Amino acid sequence: MAELLPPSPKVRIVVERADAPTCGIQVGDCVDVDGPGLSTGGKPFCPMALMAVVPVLGMRQNALPADDWLARKPYLLCAKAEENVVLRLEAL
Repeated sequence: MAELLPPSPKVRIVVERADAPTCGIQVGDCVDVDGPGLSTGGKPFCPMALMAVVPVLGMRQNALPADDWLARKPYLLCAKAEENVVLRLEAL
């Protein structure tokens, strides 16, 4: 059986790359998710970028096999592909 990474109800969504964003998002901007709560540290965060992460957020908050794609390559692309905004999920 594959080794499991421990569950992490706390996840940070970090802007890893932003080539041409029209929403004002910048590299380094982040959102912390703690269970059902979100914190942006008082800064705005693009809702389109956030929606790109929501479908897999629950998976990242639960235990994952160490070889799971989300554990190995935790990168997602914003829905507006022409803006090339890359988001990284990291367990806290």
